[in-house]
Amino acid sequence: MMPFDLVELAKQGDEQAIATLLSQAVRDRNVAVKVHQHEDCLHVLLEAELVPNQVMAVRRIRQCLVELEFAIASVVRIYGRQRGETKPAWTVAFECIKFSATSPETGRGPSQQSAPEESATPMRRTTPGTTPIFKIGSFTYTTDDLRHLLLKLNPLKVSFVIILALYGLFGASSYTVERFLEGSDSIMMFLHGVNLIFHEAGHVIFSFFGRFLHILGGSLMQVLVPAGITGYFLFHRQLYAGAVTLCWVAQNLWDVSIYIKDAQARALPLLGGEAVLHDWHFLLLDMNLLTKDQLIGNLVFWLGVLLYIAAIFAGFYCSQIEITDDSFSK
Repeated sequence: MMPFDLVELAKQGDEQAIATLLSQAVRDRNVAVKVHQHEDCLHVLLEAELVPNQVMAVRRIRQCLVELEFAIASVVRIYGRQRGETKPAWTVAFECIKFSATSPETGRGPSQQSAPEESATPMRRTTPGTTPIFKIGSFTYTTDDLRHLLLKLNPLKVSFVIILALYGLFGASSYTVERFLEGSDSIMMFLHGVNLIFHEAGHVIFSFFGRFLHILGGSLMQVLVPAGITGYFLFHRQLYAGAVTLCWVAQNLWDVSIYIKDAQARALPLLGGEAVLHDWHFLLLDMNLLTKDQLIGNLVFWLGVLLYIAAIFAGFYCSQIEITDDSFSK
């Protein structure tokens, strides 16, 4: 039995009372429960020496909230984390619905309600005041769903992803030989100057591996550097940062595509003047592909487009507000 005073405090939004009740529901002394409410979302952090069991913890917490008829938050986000780590090993979010004494759908009281499912799939019900936005089969996305999504997003992260998306939408078309010679896109020219540093460093680094790799190393290095940074972020679970730097990888592919498509014409100005070897003229000529420079350049460009689109979608998805220790400090 739950202490009456504790239950009343929990229903009033007392975070310590909620944490105590949820700790009792988890039934594991090794798991520390911390609770923090932000706007219309209740954040629950579970910490232990080993990562808490996701299925069991979520099932018991959901059952506890149902029994409490908990209704001070619309969304509950549960995080499981190993003690000492800064990032959660798993995260589950679901809608928190207050159950009345008698369910209008089944006519049964709380004691007759079926137990929550083992999975973390949110319970979907049509509630008054919600307006469907679109419907696919049995799935209906409502204005409440949109509101819950917006509550979970970090506005600064979303804003930056929107800026990147707009640059990709309006700036990608500038990555042609003609527009590069015009120099009218100041952002493209600035990024090219940054990428050029890694391009020239690549020639030096790959000079020890034969003439072909020496020449290819410039374009290769300017793609490998942002790709390596992206890999570092992903390895350390910094997914939002990884999505942003993936945009840089895509932009470098666009930059390289200009150089490839100039292989026959050789109209681009090169560092060192006319006497300097044109990288892609040499590379494609060596592979008997010089006449295919436009095709290869376009393939590299569209590979960059696909990566850029993937990065933008990943950036939006990873813009959700992350759990921090500060959120649970008192």
